[in-house]
Amino acid sequence: MAESTSNLRAYLARLGILALGLAGMVGAAVLHRFAGMPLGYTLLAEYVAVVCVVWGLNPFLFRRLPLEGATLLLFSAAVFGVLFFLAYFLLAVAGPFLFDSAGRFVGLIHLADLVFYAIAAVTVAGAGGCAFSRNIIYSAWSLLFAFLGVAGLYVLLGADFPAMAQVLIYVGGVLVLILFAIMLTKQIGDDPKLTNAHLGLPVGAGLALLTVGTLTYMAVMAPWAVTPSQSYAPSSAPLGIAFLTDYLLPFEVASVVLLAALVGAVVIARKEIKETSDTVLQ
Repeated sequence: MAESTSNLRAYLARLGILALGLAGMVGAAVLHRFAGMPLGYTLLAEYVAVVCVVWGLNPFLFRRLPLEGATLLLFSAAVFGVLFFLAYFLLAVAGPFLFDSAGRFVGLIHLADLVFYAIAAVTVAGAGGCAFSRNIIYSAWSLLFAFLGVAGLYVLLGADFPAMAQVLIYVGGVLVLILFAIMLTKQIGDDPKLTNAHLGLPVGAGLALLTVGTLTYMAVMAPWAVTPSQSYAPSSAPLGIAFLTDYLLPFEVASVVLLAALVGAVVIARKEIKETSDTVLQ
């Protein structure tokens, strides 16, 4: 019991000297920087602080080295030389280079670019989660972020009407319908065949590589025209006029197609309900 108590006191004493050495290193640097402490006294104080740190770390990191007396002083001098070289390299060489590079990089990046990259990352991450998630519920929730990211990209392009249509139709209509269909289907969590099982992973990986390669080639090699950015203006009024004048016939045809799809869904649902009821009666 007494031996364990003495060992604990020795460890606490070394930890106290270690903390004192770290505080001395920081304090000497602060005094030299802000109080004009001479360089010779600063180096001496830093060396003494390094000796304290090495002595405090001896039982923890340097157990095989008997750091006592002259050995402690010589080893501390070597550590002090390494630390001095690293500090000089960081402050005089690497530091100015990194600050200059960061300043040039920040000067090239604008806030609109950062917003675009953030929205694009959310869109791609949502699409990837929808495609690669094994749980169909997680896939549906990932599709939400993909839809919202596309709406954000529309906003950045100044297309207010497609952005609102994206939110109202796809997020508020299609996605909610998908989530309700998933939650109202009883066997969606019991049947493993209804989950995304990655059956076409090799083919999908090949198509993904081909698509990414094609898009990268187009982004690098295409002669993109750089034009000054125009002020954003509402686009809903011109689109409404175009739908009711020049594009009235395609608009009505699309309405008829949607109506036919809705009637077909109702007919199929009524047929399934009738077949189920007949089976129950038999």
